[in-house]
Amino acid sequence: MTLISQLLASMNNQYLPALQARELIDFAQQDYFFQLALAKNARMAVLKESFNDRSLHKLWLGPRLASFDCEVPAVDIDVLPTDFFQVHNDQSIFSKIKKLENSIVIVSNNDIASQEARAIYAELVSKCTSTCFVAWDWDNHHWLDLSTFLAAHSDIYAPSHHENLYILSRYNWQTIGPIYCTTEQWPRKFLSNHLDSLLLKERSNDPLGMHIAHPTFSFRMQIVKTLNSFYPSVGFSTAAFHNRTREDRLQEWSSHKSHWIAPVLNDVPVRLFDALITGGIPIVPLSMQYLPPVNKIPREFIVFYSVNDIVNPDDVVKRASKLFDHFGKEGIAARHRFALEHHHGDVSIRSIISFANESLISNSNTAS
Repeated sequence: MTLISQLLASMNNQYLPALQARELIDFAQQDYFFQLALAKNARMAVLKESFNDRSLHKLWLGPRLASFDCEVPAVDIDVLPTDFFQVHNDQSIFSKIKKLENSIVIVSNNDIASQEARAIYAELVSKCTSTCFVAWDWDNHHWLDLSTFLAAHSDIYAPSHHENLYILSRYNWQTIGPIYCTTEQWPRKFLSNHLDSLLLKERSNDPLGMHIAHPTFSFRMQIVKTLNSFYPSVGFSTAAFHNRTREDRLQEWSSHKSHWIAPVLNDVPVRLFDALITGGIPIVPLSMQYLPPVNKIPREFIVFYSVNDIVNPDDVVKRASKLFDHFGKEGIAARHRFALEHHHGDVSIRSIISFANESLISNSNTAS
């Protein structure tokens, strides 16, 4: 018996993935999903009639999508109040429906994470017959109870990861993307105003990699703990990071030549693009090398690490620093420009609007 065969044979529940897949396939055959598709198709027909071949000109963003000051040509963009899905009474429901008429609403999964917010959101979806609701789900790789709710209670569902697309698309035939997690910490104008500091900043050779601790993902936790014994700049942070000023966060990100990326489930995390947009070199798991959209990142912009590099990281970190030094300021500018053009928040919003327009304009390429 080969070593690989021995390892598989000793694995607990080695047939669990196949059994779960079979159960999921069986689950997805329920007539419920056909009836759900019919109901959502009827709603989409009403929406098409309401928009009456007009492109979308009014966009509301959920409160958690407010940080990058999205700008889209010919579209009026506003941000919903922070308590929009939290404060609710009989009087406010009418004003909320009125506010959202003839518009598109894009919410993130974090906008409606609580049970109260989900209830309010679901009621608005049912009563706003001239509003197209899009759910941009950043956690469909692991938060499936919320993801299935979002897919069912949205006109267009935009997952950020490839995981679980089969079952989620059963909840919503209008599933687009994936629309990957993109840089949303800093608006374009802010980055433009601080480009000189990105280019001139003195940077450490030690990688930055402060991750939110998720005890559920023990493999990732162990990676971060191991790396922390080599580099204090790789470790665990808290959600308080998001309460810091834009300038403070940019200062931290642009103080390092490289950034160690430890995804929770081999997903494509937003910090990869935060690293690029601030001019750094992301150090990314080798297992992601050929997966989209990582496979589209120019190889002079990125370094990949193996499992051996986790316990002996010096060589891969030195390789990232050498790559950074070799391309200098031109490399900083090129990485920044690449991320800004392809992986900034408003690029993703434009993609979502394009899909929404195609779905809502009645004269699309459908058989008569």
